[in-house]
Amino acid sequence: MNYIQVSILFCIKQLKGERTAYGIYHLLTGKKSAQTIQDGKIFGISFLFQSFVYLDKRSFETCVAYLKEQQYIEETENQKYVMTDKGQARLEDELTARPFHPALDGWKFASSTQLFLARITLFIQTLSNLQYFQKGFLPISKNPEVIQWVKTYIMSQKQTRQELAAELFEELRTCLKGCTERDASLFVLQLTGYQRVGFTKNQLAYQYELDEHYVHIQLLGVIHHIIEKVSKNNESFHVLSSFLRDLYLELPLTSSTLKTYSWLQKGKTLEEIAYIRRLKESTIEDHIAELALFVPSFSIDAYVSPKQQEEIVSAFEGLRTNKLKVIKEEVKDDVTYFQIRLVLAKHFT
Repeated sequence: MNYIQVSILFCIKQLKGERTAYGIYHLLTGKKSAQTIQDGKIFGISFLFQSFVYLDKRSFETCVAYLKEQQYIEETENQKYVMTDKGQARLEDELTARPFHPALDGWKFASSTQLFLARITLFIQTLSNLQYFQKGFLPISKNPEVIQWVKTYIMSQKQTRQELAAELFEELRTCLKGCTERDASLFVLQLTGYQRVGFTKNQLAYQYELDEHYVHIQLLGVIHHIIEKVSKNNESFHVLSSFLRDLYLELPLTSSTLKTYSWLQKGKTLEEIAYIRRLKESTIEDHIAELALFVPSFSIDAYVSPKQQEEIVSAFEGLRTNKLKVIKEEVKDDVTYFQIRLVLAKHFT
């Protein structure tokens, strides 16, 4: 099995037939919709958000067909699957041999990962060449914004290039100490410098006898590990923290939800925000559900009474399902789907 298939099988296990397979596709490729965000959090798969951004729909469908053909999964409804006992055994074997990187957190770091990596790899290439007085080199990034950012950053530094390189080296070494030797090597070998071309993921996979998709997701985990470590201790990482300063968001929320959150903090009601923003009330409800999921201090009491919360909690604990329709049938008629979503988000994630 390749690692995309392993990841899909894991997601099917987590979803328990309560969502369609295409929800997994949207999660793995990074579709930032309210449904994807909420399902990712509720079912414990948000760490895989945007983990395979290069996956196309046809390849995804081929992977699902393979899992079905191998009897690792079975279809219960149209495009809804559950894992079989055979699939459970295979998944356990795969994750024992090739576990997900412990620092992998796609939802938290998706917005900063690619730009952070582009900056750091181009910076290392540029600094390496400048130290050898080599100005004519082909930059590994063709993104003009990344090129300009690296140029501006280097020009703004008071340190010599040698001092800057030494400081970056120590910072990266400190970060990579928290990784396995293999994962640290994977990260270093992909870097390009003076008279040295970085390895491609395919070349790394060949050298280490690994699946290329597994190499990809391990590298993502290493990058997320570095971002997490640096963002929590900026003062100890003078150089690396500069690469993140305008990228890292403390709250992993969509931009539209952040705008709604701002209005809520000003005391506006759901209906007023919908009018002000010219959005449907259902869209604002999606934003509020997202806030309930990701903001620990966010209270849902204004939308669901304590008594209703107790009723929904009791129904969920009795049924042990995230299917809103099933829970709705168990509670009183005055309880809405929106209220059920909020309680599930706040109490069971």
